[in-house]
Formats: sequence, structure tokens, C-alpha cells
Amino acid sequence: MKHFIYILISCLICGLVQAETCSASICDTKETTIFFGNGLKTLEKKTYDSINIVRQRLISVLPPEEFEVLEFDISYNGTHTLTLDLLESTIQILTGNTSRFWRLFFELEIMPDWFADKFNLLATVLDKSALVTTDSLRNHVNTYQTAIAEGKKIVLVAHSQGNLFGNQAYSLLDNREKQSFGMVSVANVDNNVLGNNTAEAPYSTLINDKVIVAIIAAQIVLPSKPMAPNTENLSESEDSLGHSFIDSYMAKGSASEISITGDIVSVLGNLATPSKIVEPGVITVSLTWGSEPDVDLHVYEPNGTKVSWFNLQGISGALDRDDRSGWGPEHYHVPGCDTLEEGIYHIALDYFNGDDPETATIQVEAGTLVRTFEIHMGSEYYGTPNYPKLVSNILVKGNENDGYVFEIFE
Repeated sequence: MKHFIYILISCLICGLVQAETCSASICDTKETTIFFGNGLKTLEKKTYDSINIVRQRLISVLPPEEFEVLEFDISYNGTHTLTLDLLESTIQILTGNTSRFWRLFFELEIMPDWFADKFNLLATVLDKSALVTTDSLRNHVNTYQTAIAEGKKIVLVAHSQGNLFGNQAYSLLDNREKQSFGMVSVANVDNNVLGNNTAEAPYSTLINDKVIVAIIAAQIVLPSKPMAPNTENLSESEDSLGHSFIDSYMAKGSASEISITGDIVSVLGNLATPSKIVEPGVITVSLTWGSEPDVDLHVYEPNGTKVSWFNLQGISGALDRDDRSGWGPEHYHVPGCDTLEEGIYHIALDYFNGDDPETATIQVEAGTLVRTFEIHMGSEYYGTPNYPKLVSNILVKGNENDGYVFEIFE
């Protein structure tokens, strides 16, 4: 499916309305990216609403010079399962009758069939491997690694299931990358925050979060129980389950909102600035692959220039990392709006050297749009230096003054 992104979207996310300002915003380089990682059954629009709330809170507490170096994005997962529906329906039926909940669990009362059926089903689906989809996790890790390679620090504000994604993504980073990656946990369904399971970990879980309380109570069917609730809001929210990021946890002036905002500021101050391996840009293309010796990235610019290992510098952009001894990344970037061209950037691959079938991963970023492609290559005869195989395209329309329209397609 083709994905469109208008620079106006970037404006809305940033809370800005002028096309000129937004056009500049995608060209400016930032020092830190703050991501929001969503929970189950959260629509993408709601995820953008959540990161915008985080942005609004930070602009009110940080000095202007510290806020201006931040950019905001989402680590979206589109997982949709029956798990939360099962939890919610069970919780809603038992709400207000906690004693009966425990009597059922300790078999002091005959367990109704509906209760047993729901928790038997939960036992088969509510685990980390089921809740963290491979595609989403891979995309998250690629995004974090690319940003860190560009010299950016990462802070992930993770809500509910987003904590599982964040913890697993962190485990896949190398030691250097981990020093520049931090996570602030909200309504954590996991039992740690980046390996820290103590009260000092940057997390906020409400005492009246009925989803978390039920998961803790039902730990008999779970691989591990979540971290204990540690925050209490004095006023009730419109969210009956007390689990919503916006309505419950980020309610204006609430204890949880103050705690979460403070944790973000604290984590920001403790991260190491990574050394820059590749250059950031308004367009970037990153290539990694497996254990074979060499796969090459080729980019054809709209002006007709071919950028690759034998011509690193194009007119619009450049191949600033060509890896001939490892497994990537190879990296192409258009540094700013002054060299960004209208037209189509063609991305191609050449399996230059290897003996076995290989899988290449390409992450393409254009403005605020990101897409990841997995390319399965049967042998080293996949493309040639003179005739690499086309795998993706980036369409650019517009100009710096009026804004840009990006499209990434195969």
C-alpha cells in the first residue's frame, strides 16, 4: 500500500500551522528523539495524540534551548488481539467485587465456566512472544539504531504493551547504543524497565489501574507479574479502567502526569550523546544484511546521478557509509532542504559478494515517513554493479517554502 505524508501532518504533530515553519522543521537536525510506544488496540491517530501530549508537557517545563533540540515521533505497533478485550470484560464483570475475585482464584468458591474459559484463553495468548509482533519490533529497532548512528539520543515513553516492545528492542541494541537509549514506563505490563525492576526505575503505574491490578492478580497464568503500582491520583478520570495514557496518566496536574514528565526530564539528562557514524538528513536510506560478505546500496537521484560505492557523492545527497568488511550499515542521505530535489529517488541493491541466500533490510526515511523493506536474495547474482535491482522509490513533490509531499513505494 502506498503511504502519503504531507508536511501539514508534521505541523499538526508539532503544534505548528505555517507551512514555511514546518518545512524547515523536517530539515533541521535535532539532538534527541522522543518516541511514544503504544499499547494494545491503540489507533495510530491516538498514538500521535499521545506524543503530542508529551510534547505539550515538556514545552512547559524545559528551558527553550533544551526543548528546541528535541523532536517527537511514534514507535507504533498495530497489534490487535483478543487479549485486552478478554481482560477488560473480565475486569468489568468483577469490578467492585475484589473479594470474589480472590475467592475464585483460591478455589474458595466454585469458578464459573465463563471465568475459567477466559483465563484459560489468556494463559495461551498473554505472553511476550504473542504481544510483540516481529514486524513491529524489527521496525522499531531499525529506527532506533539509525537515529543513534546519526548521533541522536533516544527516549521512549512506553505505555502498557509498549513496554514489552521497548524492553525487547533494548535487548537487541549493542552496548554502545544502549548508553544512548532510555525508557520511561507508563502502566507497565512487564516486570522491569530496561532490566531495572526496582522502585528507582523510571515508571508510573496507577494504584487504580484495573488492567494492571487484574494482571497482577492473575499472575498464575502469566510468565511474570508486572511491577507494583506506585502512583495514586486524587481525582477520578473519565476512563473507567484507569489505564488510558491521555485520560488517566496524563490528566493535567495529576500525580502521574508530574511523575511521568519528571522521569522524562531525568532520563534525558542521563543519556550519553552517541558518536555520529552517519549523517542525518531529510531523506535517509540505511542498508543492513546478514552474514554474507557484501551487499551494495545504489541510489539514483532525480537529476540522474547514480550514487554507490564507486561514486559516493551525488548532486542531491551522498553515500556517507560504504561497508565492505561487515554487514552494514550502508547509508545514503540528502542532508537538507537546500539539496532536496523534486522527483523520484530510486533505491537499488547489488548482492556483490557471497555464497548463500541472504536477506537485506532497508529502512527509508523521508520527512517524518518511515518504511522498512526486507529483500530476500537467492544468490550473489541478485543484481550487478552496473545493473542493480530496484527495490524501492521515494517520490518528492513541493518546495521548501510551500512544504513537501513524500511518498515511499515499491
